[in-house]
Amino acid sequence: MSSIYVDVALGIPASPPYQYSVPDALKNQVAIGKAVFVLVRNRRMMGYIVGISDTPAFPEVKEISSLPPDFPALPESFLELTRWMADAYFCGWGQCLEAALPAPFKKGKFLMKSRTAGLSKETVDSLNPEDLSLTAAQESAYQKIVESLRAKNFASYLLYGITGSGKTEIYMHLIREALKEGRGSIMLVPEISLTPQAVERFYSRFGDRVTVIHSRLSQAKRVEEWHRIRSGAATVVIGPRSAVFSPVKNLGLIFIDEEHETSYKQEDTPRYQTREVARKRCELEGAVLVAGSATPSLESFFYSEHQRSKRLELPERIEKRPLPVVEIIDMRQEYRNRGGRIFSVKLEQAIRDALARKEQVMLFLNRRGFATFLHCSSCGHVMTCENCRITLAYHYDKAALFCHLCQFRSPLVKVCPSCQKSHLHYFGIGTQKVESEALKLFPGAKIGRMDTDSTSKKNAHETILKSFKKREIDILIGTQMIAKGHDFPNVSLIGVVSADTALHIPDFRASERTFGLLTQVAGRAGRGDIPGQVIVQTSVPGHYAIQSAKHHNYKEFYEKEKKFREELFLPPYSHLAKLVVAGLSEKEVMRQALTLARLFEINAPAEGARVAGPAPCLASKEGGNFMWN
Repeated sequence: MSSIYVDVALGIPASPPYQYSVPDALKNQVAIGKAVFVLVRNRRMMGYIVGISDTPAFPEVKEISSLPPDFPALPESFLELTRWMADAYFCGWGQCLEAALPAPFKKGKFLMKSRTAGLSKETVDSLNPEDLSLTAAQESAYQKIVESLRAKNFASYLLYGITGSGKTEIYMHLIREALKEGRGSIMLVPEISLTPQAVERFYSRFGDRVTVIHSRLSQAKRVEEWHRIRSGAATVVIGPRSAVFSPVKNLGLIFIDEEHETSYKQEDTPRYQTREVARKRCELEGAVLVAGSATPSLESFFYSEHQRSKRLELPERIEKRPLPVVEIIDMRQEYRNRGGRIFSVKLEQAIRDALARKEQVMLFLNRRGFATFLHCSSCGHVMTCENCRITLAYHYDKAALFCHLCQFRSPLVKVCPSCQKSHLHYFGIGTQKVESEALKLFPGAKIGRMDTDSTSKKNAHETILKSFKKREIDILIGTQMIAKGHDFPNVSLIGVVSADTALHIPDFRASERTFGLLTQVAGRAGRGDIPGQVIVQTSVPGHYAIQSAKHHNYKEFYEKEKKFREELFLPPYSHLAKLVVAGLSEKEVMRQALTLARLFEINAPAEGARVAGPAPCLASKEGGNFMWN
């Protein structure tokens, strides 16, 4: 029997596939897409066969150890997608494969039993109501996408619809059409906090054909659901970015809800952008991509103007409900008149009026904790993390200072460690501080808080949201978790405690994120029969991001922001690649960063590229390492 050699992709950083020979006893078992066990420096590792040949690449080639018996061969389109990712995001093919598969697979665990198995038959039998009727604008968008779905050719759409315009109903009509044709769908949502309410709606339409994939599932459940999807038992997958890799049979649709969200960017290797991975997968499998948002990312809207995707617009809310009135409060005047009060006169009175009418209130602040930082008024010292050099936030409920980057915890101090004087004061506000102030001002109100700290326990998201939906909470205070995707008809008032939180971060997308958050949070009001009111507190009332959000005018913001990006040669007029140099010696990190920059500057002009920096990262020290961009 002739010799067989296989190329094996391993989860080793930036490595090409390694070649191994196949023992005679295993020759009938190998196939492209199969998993294998191999030895790497005397360590047993699992990899994936991505190529087969009859010619050795080197004089001496090691043998594969074995093949796990239960692992199904990965489809060709999956291998092609992950190979494209490896090239696009500068990492190893095996790293992409491992990121796209359930974590237990790396340990060779392909069949695991879970304690739970979807919905009961009684529950399923009570579901599956008919779709709601569509408005003229919804019907027009639906028909255009359905035409592409039926043609079974790749197509990309940007569904640009104002908050409350019924994008989700279009998604569900399309999913039902795909199911009729025997095709599956993937519904991507930006984060787990949006999942419970979305899942409830999808389960009510499609029953046990729906499965939910997210990081809080047990490992056994994750593997079980992967097999349900692969077998075709589950044909509608809902989940955050990693759900884009779900092994859906005969894929017809991928939806990216709230496509502008930053959580669609993977921050660990492979550092992929979900929008691009979803697009590539749809290209490979002849599926249709639908990205939806009331505030599309600047890049997506720009590309829709240049024919990379087709833009469909939903200009009105369902039942022609009016958009909420947005009022801007200049907090500079409030501070002069009332000192450091969190709530302006207008917002405080509006909350009282809403409570008196038995209506609900949402208060938004994109910063958790009690206070931003602890500051010495004598010498100016600010308490910072000893690992990361960023300011420590005060958490009232834990009576401690926390680093939100590395989770370093420091007990409260009464004396300044720099000048030894007791002139320490808390500055800035967080969600806990807002909660504390609200409890004092509105003692009869039932107040809830939803941020990373309050939702750390399992099912905490669902518990808080269900309580709010049942009107067991009068005032819900939260970070961006409460800003998007939720639909509560009894909410009449939205208060943005500070619109400036994200505006002054040294990031060229700061204005875009501020506009998006304000528009999204404003869209939570007035979604039922009760008119909506939005009060935005800010110290920069004239900023175009805030003014455009006040008028619910995305296109006005887009034109101004686009001009700013073009002048500075920023995306979408360019692509950015960030390189980070990290190490224990700040002097050596700086030296290496300067050397690297000089090397790039020599070659960059010929490639039509520009080099910026080097400079310290925003968090210039993290986990004990100094960091430079």
